[in-house]
Amino acid sequence: MDSVLNFDISSIVYRYVEKHEQQQVIDLVYPIFKTNHDVEKRYFSLDASPYYQEGDTLGAWHNDKLVSIVHIRRLTLRSNENNEKYLCGGLGNVATVGEYRRHGLSRHLLQMAIDRMEKSNEFDISMLTTEKHSHYTVLGWEPVPYPSQIIIDWKNITSSSTDAEWRSASNVSSEDIELLLKIHSNNPRIYQIDRSPSTLFQHWVKMRWQNNAAIVCLYEHEKEQGYAVIGKPDSENDICVLEWRAPNVNLEKKLLSQAAAEIRQRHGSTKPIRLLALPQYMTIDELTEWAGPLQIRTKQNLMMRNIRLPKEV
Repeated sequence: MDSVLNFDISSIVYRYVEKHEQQQVIDLVYPIFKTNHDVEKRYFSLDASPYYQEGDTLGAWHNDKLVSIVHIRRLTLRSNENNEKYLCGGLGNVATVGEYRRHGLSRHLLQMAIDRMEKSNEFDISMLTTEKHSHYTVLGWEPVPYPSQIIIDWKNITSSSTDAEWRSASNVSSEDIELLLKIHSNNPRIYQIDRSPSTLFQHWVKMRWQNNAAIVCLYEHEKEQGYAVIGKPDSENDICVLEWRAPNVNLEKKLLSQAAAEIRQRHGSTKPIRLLALPQYMTIDELTEWAGPLQIRTKQNLMMRNIRLPKEV
C-alpha cells in the first residue's frame, strides 16, 4: 500500500528530462510497469524512436530525485481516406513513485505535456490508453470506445485454405521485414500509425509479435502481396488473429481463411476464431454474410484529445 509522504509541494521541481538522465526514467518505470530495461530504452533510441526530441519526457524532481514522469511519443497517424498525415502525441509511461502519488505531480506534468504540444504548432491530436479515465478527462482527453475483438464461429472454412506456410515471428529475416513494412504501408487501414523506416517496424511491430509468440504467413503471388499474423498459437484460450494486411477484399478473405484453418488445425474444428481488428474491406454485415454469426467486444481504455484539428476532422 502506498505510504503518504509529507513534503512541501513547493519543493517539487518540474522540467524536462535531459539526455544524461534517461536512465533514471528507465529505473523509475521498470518496477511500476514490470517491463524490462531494453523495452524502456527504446523510447529514447534513435532506431526505435527516431522522432524523439529532448523535452518530450517531462519529470518532477524532489531533492534531485526523479519521482514522476510523463513521456510524449511522436507518432505519425495516417489516414487512407485522404492520405493526410497527422502528428499524434502518444502519452506513455505516466508514472509516479508510490509515496509521491496523490499530490498532483502527474497532473501537473500532463498539463505541461499539453502546453508543449499546443505551443509547438506541430501536434494535431494526443492519445493514450488507460483504465483511469478520471485522471485525464479533467484535462480534456475523452474516452473513445473501439471494437477490440470479433469472435466468429465460422462454420465453413475451405480445405484449400490450408496451404499456407507459417513461421515464427522471431525467424522473420531483415529482408522479410522490408517486405512486411512495404505491405503494411501500402495497404493502410482507415487510420494507422506509420511504422517506417524498417528499424521502427522491427522495434515496435515485430516486438509485439514476438511478445505474443506469433507466427506469420507472408503471401506473395504474382503482383499480390499480403500477410497475416496469429498470436499465442499454442494457447487454446488466447490464440487469435493479431493483424493482417491485403490489397483487396479477395486476398483479405484468403488470408483470414488461412489463419482460421491454421487455428482449427491446432485447436479443433469447432474453435471460435478471434480477430483483434476490424476487416480492411468488409463491413460487419459483409463479414457476417461471408464467415457466419459473430460477436463484437469493445474496449474503453483508449482516450484522445484534440490539439489543433478542426472539429469536423
